[in-house]
Amino acid sequence: MAEPAREALAAYVTTQLTEHRPDVWASPHRGLRRAHQQAVVALAGLRDERALPSLLVALDTGTDAWRAVAVAGRLPQAAAELTPRLISRFIAIDPDSVDSYGFGFNSFTIALSQLGDPTAVPALTDALHNAIQHKQSHLAEPLLKALASFGPRAEAALEPARRLSAVDDLSLRTAALCAVWEIGRHPEEVVPLLGGILEKRRATDAIDLAGRIGPAAIPVLPRLRQILDEQLAENARNERNGSSVLNDWWTIIRVASALWEIGGAAQTDTVLPVLLDAWKNNDASAHAVVVCLNRMGPAAHPALPQVHAALARPHRYEQRWTGSVALDLETEHTCRTILVRLKDHAEPNLTEQA
Repeated sequence: MAEPAREALAAYVTTQLTEHRPDVWASPHRGLRRAHQQAVVALAGLRDERALPSLLVALDTGTDAWRAVAVAGRLPQAAAELTPRLISRFIAIDPDSVDSYGFGFNSFTIALSQLGDPTAVPALTDALHNAIQHKQSHLAEPLLKALASFGPRAEAALEPARRLSAVDDLSLRTAALCAVWEIGRHPEEVVPLLGGILEKRRATDAIDLAGRIGPAAIPVLPRLRQILDEQLAENARNERNGSSVLNDWWTIIRVASALWEIGGAAQTDTVLPVLLDAWKNNDASAHAVVVCLNRMGPAAHPALPQVHAALARPHRYEQRWTGSVALDLETEHTCRTILVRLKDHAEPNLTEQA
């Protein structure tokens, strides 16, 4: 949405740097400082490298550095300059401080993950060891998620992640198992442990992990089908009883997506109806549904009427939710991609009958 303002934002930021001083981000004049920071943050959100000089000032001086950390990950092209500065501030955080529980700590792990510079792995791994030593699960979980994003490049974190994949805390155990998979990629190690986590209710991250593992996760297919059947039955009961409890379409979509990633076309008769039903009953699910339909390729042919209907609407997402405009644009783009992909494909069932 902010794309048309890119050049105006860049011109505004450049003018301030020229007319005032290069460190205008840290200006003692509150109004000027705030206006400049907001413009830089918006420009960085557009992945525009012209925001970089002021972000570096923020990280070097510490003035409102939290604003810079929040958007630093949007500039992976500047990782060589941003990563060492982020690491320097990250390792200085006191794990026992209030900041470690909130926005500060997590924002660093997210930014370092988004930048993708493997030089951050040692600092993140050391922090994970410290979190384990001090039994700080609230810190270990975001660290595991950040390290998982580096895949095999985070091999140094594999052993502590393995240890945490056996803890009692379900959320931490799931994050650890996800890291073990992303770093090591050994299904024979991960899938048996995954089955145990899937026995727990609302194990949505574990469901997603099963989908990422793909065909090697076939042993958990029966449990995924059971989760799907249980949730569909619960939804049906809610509707019959006029329950005020909202039906859980999100779990259904995630399970359907995982079933497709693991079982492929053999799961079409199960996956497609529940995806389309979820989309019909919960407009906010549009983006998640069409992403899965797009991966299904020709098997998604029966969904074309719903895709066409979605494109005919002025928007496909509830506009009251944060980020809804961006999601709506992504949904529209994915719908058009599906149409192009299926343009020359007859419906599979019709082809078979012919």
